[in-house]
Amino acid sequence: MNDGNTKAVKERHSFTGIASLLLIVLLWLATFWQGVVTAVDIWLITDTFNHCLFVIPASIYFIYLKREQLALSAIEPNYWVLIPCIGSAGIYAVGLSGGVQLFMHIATFTFLPLSVWFLLGNTQAKKILFPLFFILFCIPFGEELIPVLQEVTADLSVMMLQWIQVPIYRSGLYIEIPEGRFLVAEACSGISFFIASIVIGCLYAYMNMQSRIRRISFVIIAIIFPIIANAIRVFGIILTGHLTNMEHAVGADHLIYGWVFFSLVIICLIGLGELIREKSSDIVADPKFEPTEQTPLTGYVKACGVLALLTIVLFIWYQVIQGQLSASTTPRNLNASILPAKPASKAWQPEFVDYYDQYQTNFSYESKKIDLSVVWYPKGHGELVSYANRMYLEDFWTLESSYSVNGPNDFKIEINQIVNSRNVRLLGYWYVVDGKVLSNKNTAKLYEIYKVMLGQHKGSGLVMLSMESEYSTLEKDKRLFLEMLTKEFSTINQMFPE
Repeated sequence: MNDGNTKAVKERHSFTGIASLLLIVLLWLATFWQGVVTAVDIWLITDTFNHCLFVIPASIYFIYLKREQLALSAIEPNYWVLIPCIGSAGIYAVGLSGGVQLFMHIATFTFLPLSVWFLLGNTQAKKILFPLFFILFCIPFGEELIPVLQEVTADLSVMMLQWIQVPIYRSGLYIEIPEGRFLVAEACSGISFFIASIVIGCLYAYMNMQSRIRRISFVIIAIIFPIIANAIRVFGIILTGHLTNMEHAVGADHLIYGWVFFSLVIICLIGLGELIREKSSDIVADPKFEPTEQTPLTGYVKACGVLALLTIVLFIWYQVIQGQLSASTTPRNLNASILPAKPASKAWQPEFVDYYDQYQTNFSYESKKIDLSVVWYPKGHGELVSYANRMYLEDFWTLESSYSVNGPNDFKIEINQIVNSRNVRLLGYWYVVDGKVLSNKNTAKLYEIYKVMLGQHKGSGLVMLSMESEYSTLEKDKRLFLEMLTKEFSTINQMFPE
């Protein structure tokens, strides 16, 4: 009997089929290695995403458990799946060009299950649908939800405290009681509980339930339950501080309560799952998949050849993009002879990092002093549109308002009105990317990505002009400032290398 089963497995999973599947995984690793490496770095460094280390091994194990329902000797490649594969590859190119790791990770961990689906075909891919797309939990995503979870946690915990009539005063994320003050910080958002609960909920639903309605219902519970539970945890910590006059629920106690509570949440979640899932007698085993005929060698060669050709093209394209992000030659500096060099103003100073060249000066226009600052980022030398770059120091200036004006040839010039305790200043700016003048930073970033993807990027720059004003003459100064911008626009743009 054992010999018969062994023979059936060998017929079901041919060497050619296994080799083809391994080849697809190797092609994926070779093409998207940078996305894999950066993702693994995040998994290891950030506690929130430590679980990602076990996602792919778990997917492989679940696929192995389904081996009786698969037949690698009888694949039916679905060439239509190459369309989303190409779309995923495009997202990776955008992420690589713009330094957006989230896009790279999304593309990396969608391309792998899509390529396996492409090889096996619809019938067999459907049998391992969950293990394939469980791989998406490798994407280190979720920290973007922290501000939302903080707000929800604060709202729910305040509501619970009001139920038991604890005197409270809330200011944003700060919750004050007579005994002390609490902050619903990032660590209190419960993002780790939230992500872990969803992963465990999906695993439990897949392993213990067969009904689609039951599975979806339990996953929804796994999403809502940790949010409510985390609010109860924060409520409990504040209540403990209230009842013990702040002797407990602070410092290390806070962390200990968190881990203990997290364990209780998971136990309760599994307990809910036990109530929802089918009885053992209602569970029906999946039928074995018996292939009617084996796929000829030419079928494997064609499928693997098409995917190999696609990944080779992508690999070359990504190398071109990498070349655009690397400095290979010494670029030219800004043309500083356009305007006379004068000491830069100390009243207003932008803050930029990793620039290749910067030129600061001032000049007079209609008896008004105009401060000019130009920064230049040729390819491979830093990033112009970045959170680290500031057009004014936020410790000294505050944005009061912003507006657009029509410059030369109806070009929109963005102007910020910044203030501090003593002054008000007008700050006009525009971007120059590969010779194209753009007014908006998002548009400039997208155009830069577009040029990088085409292998035509040369450099990006930013022009900033500032003028001091007073509220009593502000409207007059705005008209004068626009007149100056219109007159000097073309001259200043000549500072950038061609």
